Amino acid sequence: MTSGAMLTMPMLLINMGGEMLYVLDQRLKAQNISGDKSVKVLVDVVKTMYNTKFISELFRPHHMYSNVSTRQIFDRLAHSSIMRLNQSSMDKLYGLMRMGFKYNILACSSADQLVQVTMNHLRSIKEIVTTDEATSLIEEAIVLTANVYGTMSHGNFLLLKQNLCRFFQDVRIKVSLFLQSEIQNGDGSFVLRADGPVATGGDIPGTVRYYNASGDIESEDSIAMDNARGVVPFDDKPILSRDPSLCPFGGNLYVPNAKPGPKSAPKTGEEMAAEAKKGSKGGDDKQPSPPKQWKATAADGLNLLADLLGAKDSSATDAKPWKINLFADDPDDEDSKDDGDDEGQVQTITIDALSDRKTTKALLDEFEDDKPQDKKGGDTDDLLSLMDST
Repeated sequence: MTSGAMLTMPMLLINMGGEMLYVLDQRLKAQNISGDKSVKVLVDVVKTMYNTKFISELFRPHHMYSNVSTRQIFDRLAHSSIMRLNQSSMDKLYGLMRMGFKYNILACSSADQLVQVTMNHLRSIKEIVTTDEATSLIEEAIVLTANVYGTMSHGNFLLLKQNLCRFFQDVRIKVSLFLQSEIQNGDGSFVLRADGPVATGGDIPGTVRYYNASGDIESEDSIAMDNARGVVPFDDKPILSRDPSLCPFGGNLYVPNAKPGPKSAPKTGEEMAAEAKKGSKGGDDKQPSPPKQWKATAADGLNLLADLLGAKDSSATDAKPWKINLFADDPDDEDSKDDGDDEGQVQTITIDALSDRKTTKALLDEFEDDKPQDKKGGDTDDLLSLMDST
């Protein structure tokens, strides 16, 4: 069986991509951007992110990419439509994506709950982007997620979570939405709840068992403990058959009065996969190809995915690009000011990507990100150039 450490990238890209779509969708709606333009932006991003060959090869075993390489992928994903973001907006959008998924990881009581988090993201994306073409691609991703992670051992899930935690280590960016929802502290750390299911294979705190001389359990008792309030036993069913309400994380927290959990009646991962198979093209159950592993360098992986993704048709759209400042304090792109011709053709729309529930400018000023990344050019960036739009 493939090590869970080699299957980290699909989970990272799908979940962070879901967080990106949540932010874009909320801000486009809040600014009353025309429906056609908003839909086109979101659909184009989904079509690029879930390109059939791209997503199929992504689910093969890969070594974990660096933060720099992952950031470059999302830079191109965000600009795969007519939307254009300046550097400051992209920095803060990427920060929101990282903190959103980091919270989901830490909120899970057990590593295998990450499968349900991923399914929740995919379900929410389907609710946002409802076109047939985009829905079909998302359903293929649901089937792949079920096939790859549905039978993974608990030990491999621990390796997978370890890799994810290493990726997000020391990343502390304050998000006003999280601060006001009281799921984040003033120092950027998260507030984790003790209620909900215990970790897979664990016992409710305070459980006491009495054994006889032969090592058999004679009786069982419990002691009332403060940290056992609201705690329930873990679901011992197969991963895809577990009650999804026990893991509500991964939903869209950027909608008004949002709370963790799906809007509609939750479905198990098994039900979602079965429904996706019926809706996907052909509806057949194709056996996955024998696993193979790529070289350890991120550049090799990027080049491979670039070959599979294929160049984008430059004549696919005649729509003019338009710029978005996701945050109110973001300066306009200086490049557009230097080129008078472009300035007359490109529309600039200023958007504040913070929640409407913000109360002080201080919260906005507290947004921080890592130091600027050094961009690497050359032939190793094929994927990035191919994902770039016209």
